[in-house]
Amino acid sequence: MSSKSNVRSFLQSSLGHQNRPANPEQWWHAICKVTPNLCMSGGISNNNATARKQLSEWEAAGVTHYIAVHEECNRGHFVATNSNIEYIYLGVDDDGGKRDPKWFDEVTSRALKIMEDPNAVLMITCWMGVNRGPSATYAVLLALGWEPRRALHEIRTVRPIACTIYSVDATKWWVKRTGGDSTQVRKACADVEQWHVENPLDMYHVIRAIGSRTGA
Repeated sequence: MSSKSNVRSFLQSSLGHQNRPANPEQWWHAICKVTPNLCMSGGISNNNATARKQLSEWEAAGVTHYIAVHEECNRGHFVATNSNIEYIYLGVDDDGGKRDPKWFDEVTSRALKIMEDPNAVLMITCWMGVNRGPSATYAVLLALGWEPRRALHEIRTVRPIACTIYSVDATKWWVKRTGGDSTQVRKACADVEQWHVENPLDMYHVIRAIGSRTGA
């Protein structure tokens, strides 16, 4: 099944179940800790006053490093000027297509290097914190030795708006990277697809709610 077919399947399941988290916009810029040193959120706002508030909240939460995976904008200069947080830009498009395995390699290699320091706290975001950011976080958890279902469950638990639609691509990448054969890849990807069927989320509802906050 292609990545775009996966996306359509997840959306059809979510729309059928009408699983819609209340007030998705309130989760947009929420700091969501997956582990004590790994966090997710939405990206730094284009409104400078809001962005400064976000950075202040991140620093208060102990964030030391920030991997931004949204292609829409690069706020590296702003982050460097207004905080002590180290910024890493690894932006990709949220087009519903296949994620390049090299992107997962880059995200996880940078993340694991950062997390070698027990005092480091890493923040990973895309723009809304719905797909790319949670999917990148999922890949990091796989690289840390987490089982796929446990990782998906924890991401959805701490961030109820996380659709994580690129998790199948991340699963395929990780099984191959760890020496799995084609049968193991198919089995692991099918299990992740089944998790999404069992845990549907109406992505349209989430994106519409956050998109309505255009001035945030």
